[in-house]
Amino acid sequence: MNKKRLLAAGVASMMAVTILAAGCGGDKHLVKLSENAYDDGLTYEEGAEYSTINESLFYRNTRTVDVADPCVVYISDKDDPDYGSYFLYGTSSSTGFFCWKSTDLIHWDAVGYALMYNDQESLQGKALWQDTWASEVVFDSEAGKWYMYFSATPRDLSVTDGYAASKEYVCIPYIAESDSPRGPFELIDHVETYRTLDGTPLKDVAGRDESAEYFFQRYMTFDPYEMEQALQKLGLSENGKAEEEEEGAEAETDAVIRAIDYHPYVDPATQQKYLYFTLSHNSYIMGMKMTDWTTPDYSSLTVLTRPGYATVDAAEKNVSYESAANRVNEGPWITEHGGKYYLSFSINSSTNKTYSVCQAVGNSPLGPFRKLEESEGGILLSADASMRDDASGTGHHSIITIEGKDYIIYHSHNSVEEGGHARHVAVDEIKWITVKDVSGNDLPVMYANGPTTSVQPLPEFVSDYKNIAADAAVEATSVAEGSGVSWLTDGLLSINRYANADMVNTYVQETRFDGKTTITLTFEDYRTICALMIYNSKYKGSAFYEIERIEMDCKETDGSLVTRYIEKLQFDWNAYTSVDDEDVVRPASSAYAEFAEISCNEIRITIAPASVEQIPVHGMEGYTASGAEIAVSEIKVLGK
Repeated sequence: MNKKRLLAAGVASMMAVTILAAGCGGDKHLVKLSENAYDDGLTYEEGAEYSTINESLFYRNTRTVDVADPCVVYISDKDDPDYGSYFLYGTSSSTGFFCWKSTDLIHWDAVGYALMYNDQESLQGKALWQDTWASEVVFDSEAGKWYMYFSATPRDLSVTDGYAASKEYVCIPYIAESDSPRGPFELIDHVETYRTLDGTPLKDVAGRDESAEYFFQRYMTFDPYEMEQALQKLGLSENGKAEEEEEGAEAETDAVIRAIDYHPYVDPATQQKYLYFTLSHNSYIMGMKMTDWTTPDYSSLTVLTRPGYATVDAAEKNVSYESAANRVNEGPWITEHGGKYYLSFSINSSTNKTYSVCQAVGNSPLGPFRKLEESEGGILLSADASMRDDASGTGHHSIITIEGKDYIIYHSHNSVEEGGHARHVAVDEIKWITVKDVSGNDLPVMYANGPTTSVQPLPEFVSDYKNIAADAAVEATSVAEGSGVSWLTDGLLSINRYANADMVNTYVQETRFDGKTTITLTFEDYRTICALMIYNSKYKGSAFYEIERIEMDCKETDGSLVTRYIEKLQFDWNAYTSVDDEDVVRPASSAYAEFAEISCNEIRITIAPASVEQIPVHGMEGYTASGAEIAVSEIKVLGK
């Protein structure tokens, strides 16, 4: 199926056969015609599940690193030997945290355990007995230290064999520090300053004794006494138990706070430090100021979200995408944009296909926050109401900004069918779009170009090529009534059919054509380009079968003009369709051509309707496309 395969290095010469054009495209194109060598990404090695791609230009969210709850940080300390790279942490072991290193967010090299107490008979090893979950790491340039927040289950010393863990100990919050992002991170001992729940200094009681029931308090993120007092002031008693317990919520029996999913954040406007986390029993997302990364400002503790409620003080559950069965708001992350603060978080069970990332907006780092409705893009990342057959459980995330572009790093289930705890890391781009909020006002919101499982261009900071399609003037023939060419180069991939349906159908449309069309992209000057990506419709009934012809008006190094062309660019139907979802093309999939750099100022893409015989694949008897309409989600031109 491969067409004009490029050399492994990504370089190929143009076809030598050249003829004079005779009326092709009108008088302005009466120049030489030359067939262009290209790679269409359809080469499969024997027995391979995925096609071969040029990994210096493209990536694909395949299972490369098995880790859940990913946290990604950039090494900005110029004195650090890992300066300029990215480190990945997450839930990777029951008794510690592994870390990986990358320069591109896609390919990760194993570094080793950032935190691991091999001696589980030591006091620290007993504190981190099992269930080490969801680490997040932050660097403090003033202290020259790295800090890691996470939760774990300590050893239950009341059990005679010492190997069982009492349920009430699960999700104990801890903090550790290191001189390097590689670790080793060591638990911070607060025995000299912390107090027990009744206010007794921990150093004066059994806190020093490893046989004490609550020996692990000395390593906790929060002073047990101070946090208990702060929770009670918020109307939360018994260490996180709501005075009016949520229906069906688990009874609280803790003698210390239980919390998960910590997110340290520095407000770019004020440089104030904040820490966010989720109370484990009622899944309220909390936030508070930090004097430094080891000293909370307990007076600032604030409830930010409640599962099912658009706002904390809402009288009734009123968030459409948080079903009655959902009692989860977790994995918080804060992003500032245009003076507003966006709280993104996960809902539903992490083992379930429905695990998703949603977003809320507020005017300060501690809110109050309002969860966005689906019409506003409230669901940021999901398996599209569980209808995807290629993605599952896309949740718990980090968002990182690189050279002005935002990327969401998240985990996805290894098995779409089984879900569960086996997950791997994935990454996609986030765009910002302006929608009308529920009051009719303009509101910028995040829009994820994902989750994707198809071939995507590498971020510009990796490949040195960017999508320049938006720089071109766009025209097209046969545009359907009510549609428009602006959707072709807005940078937004049409992903969802069900989640956020009203928002998607309003702001993230595919461009529809009544029949055969020629799309023309014209640049003001000649631009260096190396690849084209034409994204298919997500609906099989309006999908193109192939790209009939591409023409590119080019200037050669000697100044001569030539029109280079590609005929019948193929779409990978086997990769992007499935018998499990027979009327759908997997979203964000494209027919693409990669070629040696050319200097081009105009591109013409001709697409003809598919015949009713072409579209059926995978033996789907009786299904045919109409062959009357074509829709294109997006066009990307990779260049400089």
